[in-house]
Amino acid sequence: MTSPTLLRLDQLDEALAVYDGFILDLWGVLIDGYETFPGARAWLERRAAEGKPVWFLSNASRDAEGMAEELVKLGVPRELFAGVTTSGQLAIDAFLKDPTFTQGGIYLSGPGTGQVGWPAVIRERFVDDIDQAAIILGVGSFPEDELEARFAPLAGALDKPFLCANPDRNVVSGGLPCYAAGKLADRFAELGGAVTWYGKPDPYAYRCAARELGERGASRLLFVGDSLVTDVPGAVAAEIDCLWLAATGIHREALGLEFNQEPTREGLEALLDQHGERPRFAAAGLA
Repeated sequence: MTSPTLLRLDQLDEALAVYDGFILDLWGVLIDGYETFPGARAWLERRAAEGKPVWFLSNASRDAEGMAEELVKLGVPRELFAGVTTSGQLAIDAFLKDPTFTQGGIYLSGPGTGQVGWPAVIRERFVDDIDQAAIILGVGSFPEDELEARFAPLAGALDKPFLCANPDRNVVSGGLPCYAAGKLADRFAELGGAVTWYGKPDPYAYRCAARELGERGASRLLFVGDSLVTDVPGAVAAEIDCLWLAATGIHREALGLEFNQEPTREGLEALLDQHGERPRFAAAGLA
């Protein structure tokens, strides 16, 4: 299997100059949920100065506009990115347009704090009792010790469809490891339940972002992500070149790296061998 080209931080701009548009993951690439990584913001500023559009693609279960507003609060002004596609927005579109999901109560398996910006016509269907629900909606992330309590109601509702609006299994938020809705969805599916996934690694999510960049004149695209579970496989399936960041996201601890520490090829190989798809490039982070 081909090894990715390993780039030092000072090689990034020159090596990636051939691309005229970029799709970026958020958590582990630009933010940790509470702060923006300074090096990544500086990287965005240089792309904006070059006139190269950036589109964010996140498995966050927020609506797209709500996520954009949150980024502005975190110090990422709108002029640094063209827009956002979120798993939450893709799920919203399904609730509004797919006849299968336009009726019935919706039970949230996650915290639900990210759904305040969802359309009222959907939010008014949210119910606290899973027995009153026609659909289970997986959203957000939560502390690892809440996994069993959050899954318990789902185990007796395997006949209901599970819509997963955050396919991540593990996330790092504010430096702390958490589980995300994808962890619940995996177990639900293992017990025989039906899960519909929205977001990465589904190639459709990447194509949505690519279409937006295409409308802005970008055709040579690069995706930047931190996950070998969702980000890289999805980019490969969508046939978009991928830069994997090893030292800012979910794999940093497993690799034994400090934040933005330059990895070695030997240090990366063992982890890469555990996953089926490989990125074209690898680096510590953005700078």
